[in-house]
Amino acid sequence: MTQSEIPENGALVRFLRTDEEDWRDGEFDAENHLFIEIYALELSTHAMEDIQEWEYLPKVGY
Repeated sequence: MTQSEIPENGALVRFLRTDEEDWRDGEFDAENHLFIEIYALELSTHAMEDIQEWEYLPKVGY
């Protein structure tokens, strides 16, 4: 990963896998060190080792 720290538990993030070119939106599970896709048709998790880069999603105002 290009960032030195991991996201906060439950944080909404965008992430890029090392073997793909498309960014995915998801949530970070710090306990299991997994990125969980939030728009996947089926539960889809990604190990931290497979993530090239991540960034926090901007908060949406109400």
